[in-house]
Parts: sequence; C-alpha cells; structure tokens
Amino acid sequence: MEKNVLTRDDVDYEVANQSLGHIINYNEYLVLEIMRECYKKDTSLCTCSLCTEDIYALALNKLPSRYIQPTNIELYKNHNTFISIGEVRGIVLSAIKTVKEKPSH
Repeated sequence: MEKNVLTRDDVDYEVANQSLGHIINYNEYLVLEIMRECYKKDTSLCTCSLCTEDIYALALNKLPSRYIQPTNIELYKNHNTFISIGEVRGIVLSAIKTVKEKPSH
C-alpha cells in the first residue's frame, strides 16, 4: 500500500539509524510565527482553512528553503544566505494582501 506523502505523520525520517525529523526549514518557522502575529493583530483576516493555507503556501513559495539543525540557528543567522525577519514579514504581508484581494472561497 502506498503511503500518503502529503502528511508528515506517515513519513519515516530515519536513515542509517539516525532520525532526521528534527531538521527544520527555518524560513517555514519564521512564516508560522509571523502569521500568528498577523492573525492576532488583524481580526478581519479570514480564518478559514483555505485562506490560512493559501497565505502559508504563497509565502513559503516566495522563500527559499533553509533546512538547518536546531542547534545551528545562530550559524545560519550569520550566513550570507540568511533572510531577515523583516524580509520574511514583507513576504507574509504580501501573501495576506493577495489572499484578501482574491480568496479561494
């Protein structure tokens, strides 16, 4: 039986007896944090699953993935590929504006 790869619960993150499930996309983490802030501040945002997922997906699609070990966050922040929280915030706000102007529902 084929696994549904669209759910993280079914993904086996073990390779060579090492669990890789703790590796995170740091930009994904930042998008989540900024979205939470935006939803707290702006109660006019639609909270349906389609709008929330569209904002998340649009923002992530504008950002490169930056997979890191949680212990290397400071190393990444000093790397030349680091994208500032201000840049990420701008991308999230742009995604919010897009979804507000043209929601999927």
